[in-house]
Amino acid sequence: VDYIADVAEWMLSTYPSAQLVMIGPVGDCFGSYAKAKFDALRDSGRFKSNLFVYADFLVVPQELKLACDFCLMPSRDEPFGYVDIEFAWFGASIVGSLRGGLGKLPGFYFQILNADSSSHMQEALRNAITDAMQCPPETLASMGASARASAFPVGTWQGELMQAYECVIEKYFRKTGPGALPPTVSRNFASQMSSSSSLAESDSDELADDLPVGEDFLRQEASEREMQQLVEAKLSGVSFPNASALIEKVEWERELSQERSCFSRKLGHVVFGAPIMDWIICLCYMTGPLIPALTLAHVNSSDGQAFSVLRPVMQSVALIAWTMLACVCSPNMLMAFALLMRLVPLSLPFWDHSAPFAAAILGIVGSSDYLFLYYSFMGSSVGDVSTLAMRTGWIMAAREQWDPVFMALEDSGFGAQVWVTGAFALAFVLLPALALAQAPVLYRVFSVPEINYSWVRKLRFLKLFAAATVLEAFSQSSSTALLRLRQLEPFELTWVQGYCFLLAAVAATTMVLFSVVLRRYPSYAVVLVKAFACCTLPATLLQCWAEAEVRHNFNLSKSLDVLIFVSTIVGALGLYAGAVAVLATVGSRWRFVSYACAVGVCTSIARGVSYYLMALATGERDLVHHANGLPTHFAKRLLFIVLPASVTSLLLRFVAFFFFENEATGMLRTWRHKSLAKMALSADAETLARARRSREGGGGGPAPGKP
Repeated sequence: VDYIADVAEWMLSTYPSAQLVMIGPVGDCFGSYAKAKFDALRDSGRFKSNLFVYADFLVVPQELKLACDFCLMPSRDEPFGYVDIEFAWFGASIVGSLRGGLGKLPGFYFQILNADSSSHMQEALRNAITDAMQCPPETLASMGASARASAFPVGTWQGELMQAYECVIEKYFRKTGPGALPPTVSRNFASQMSSSSSLAESDSDELADDLPVGEDFLRQEASEREMQQLVEAKLSGVSFPNASALIEKVEWERELSQERSCFSRKLGHVVFGAPIMDWIICLCYMTGPLIPALTLAHVNSSDGQAFSVLRPVMQSVALIAWTMLACVCSPNMLMAFALLMRLVPLSLPFWDHSAPFAAAILGIVGSSDYLFLYYSFMGSSVGDVSTLAMRTGWIMAAREQWDPVFMALEDSGFGAQVWVTGAFALAFVLLPALALAQAPVLYRVFSVPEINYSWVRKLRFLKLFAAATVLEAFSQSSSTALLRLRQLEPFELTWVQGYCFLLAAVAATTMVLFSVVLRRYPSYAVVLVKAFACCTLPATLLQCWAEAEVRHNFNLSKSLDVLIFVSTIVGALGLYAGAVAVLATVGSRWRFVSYACAVGVCTSIARGVSYYLMALATGERDLVHHANGLPTHFAKRLLFIVLPASVTSLLLRFVAFFFFENEATGMLRTWRHKSLAKMALSADAETLARARRSREGGGGGPAPGKP
């Protein structure tokens, strides 16, 4: 009902002859929001003869039902739907969403492509209303006749239910064998309840001792009545774009009001759509790659094997340990501990140590960055996977653009490194750790429940996309070496630092623009995400091919730079879209934890293997830090590594393309929805009604004009 309130002003202004009738009690927070919106429209005096609102129970006369041309039902979820049948039997056509049981009657329906986006729902409802208002009268008359003749016999439903039971029983005996007996359930509920009660009484003391204690345990959840009062109080004098944003704000403010610490309440203050605490966690994750950038700035080629092989191996092992700790530890204290651990690798450049020791430390600390990804935007996006996907996808993609900074820091002096390290430790380690120690209650009790992979069998997109991601990691060393090749003769790149920073800035700017497009046009988000996530050519493959083609022609340097920048942009967009696609498919933050842990371990091992593949192909122990020869020769050899992995990865992502739309939770579109869309958009409603009556045995609804 809140979506109807959101588009009511547009509808009555666009179609002055239309009349809108809203009858029924408030019921919940969405009803309170809709009532406030309708009251504001009524009090404005602009729609006195077009708008009738009665927010209470009312016996609707049959004459009013017969006078209605359309019934608006933009439901978020609808198990079966009786209101649409009630008005359809009086000749009204349905204008609503293809959700649950809706779509069984003639009408104008829209497909929900992004269920968590209110702007998408409003736009889709406006388009459906436009189609309904522009429909020819003779077509509406035909649809009304078909609606009045519709029927849903109980016998048909019972037959379909029996078929479902028979199918389940058949599969059970096929699996267990023909001689097996079905599992039985005891009907002696009284004895069971009696034994359970006695057990509970005898063990009550032991159970009480096992319960967690503290002020954060079992906070009182707001009742529906209390939430309605808070929503109505918030609506006085303040406008909101949609009901979801209002309710989320009210719930979060109520949660913060129970915080005893003033500092914790300040950390929960919402800025740019998310609490300050969320932005701090986001910053901790994004600045993670700066630690190896400061530590590896002066690594020589003899230490390349330790950092390129031992580091990812230790990272894969430590990632499992950090994820297990996330299941048993308080989130805020675990993240604070992970931040303080960063001080160890930051101090490595200032004292003597072995290369394997430094590589192991970097692997252990680097894998803790996943914790900040697990808990990102908890205060603003719990339950909203689509919004979480957009934000986290941008963060993951932007984080990957730190690679060019590694080379830019190689020429920095010791004094500059001391100042940079000190500033980084204060701003991105100590202060965030202090904030996490005082985080609001949500960040103290919302630990990971468990690591479970039972859902993987049902999500084919994730399996294919994970395999493609691991394959691309085998060319990780090759992509890092490409910037080094650009500095060799005959290219003579003199502005290395500016080149690296410009490369990262262009890629990050492109991702920001792409995120704006996704938020501005949510209805097209599915197409864009699918295209870039599944059909993007790997950037490393393009760059290797370009450098191999340059040969001795010095004039191609500018063209090479253009292709390097374009391919980097395309690769960043593919990485961003891939992150959004994964988060939209897993359907849960905790499923994402399981997915990220498994893929992170495999990709870390693949990165270690890629070092040996690069060394085997080029003959250089560490091409990233040291190389002799023409870049054309190295690029050709790297191409033999990149080509098989990239082509196989591209094929896997292309196959995953066909499963994404059916498995994405926030953008669900099943085969049934597609068939309902075809039926709803069909102009020959009378033919559909005759086919339905013949299939159901000729049953019919009430005659026109009768209930």
